[in-house]
Parts: sequence; structure tokens; C-alpha cells
Amino acid sequence: MLDGARGRQPDDAEGGRVSTTPAKPCGIEANAAKYLAAEAGFTACETAVLTHGGMGYAKEFHVERLLREVLIARIAPVSRELILCHIAEKALGLPKSY
Repeated sequence: MLDGARGRQPDDAEGGRVSTTPAKPCGIEANAAKYLAAEAGFTACETAVLTHGGMGYAKEFHVERLLREVLIARIAPVSRELILCHIAEKALGLPKSY
């Protein structure tokens, strides 16, 4: 288990005591995972709405609710564009574009 506040993780060899090894930053991986999950969720919900046709917006099928909820993951707390800018800057070494 990771102790994010202190950047340490327990060492099983030490009987569960916390080691002083700092955790590696994982911002690029976390942003990539959020981006891919949000895009996959949106694609799945968009396909469901289009499959239902005109009834995709009907409240009886709950597909419209799922589409509204998955849109939140695409824009909050960080938009897709900012995620891509962060990955481009940190992982690829490109200059800031914002």
C-alpha cells in the first residue's frame, strides 16, 4: 500500500514497517490511464446511444444517463486537452502549448 502523503511504501521484508524509499512520480501514467478510460467509456456509451437510435435519449433505457455521467470523466477535473499537453511536455519533452 502506498502512503502518498509521505511518499513511502511498506516493506514486507521489514514486517510491515514503512521504508524510507521515496515513491516514483506517476503523473504521466495516471493521466494516460484517465484519458484512455474516459475515451473508452465515452465510445461505449456513444455506441449504445446510437444503437438505440431515437430511443437512446429516452429515460426508460438509462443510456442517456450513462452518456451524461461519462462526459464528466472527460472534462473533470482535468480536460482531455490538458492531459495531452501534460503528457507531451513531460513524457515527450515538447514545449508547453498553453
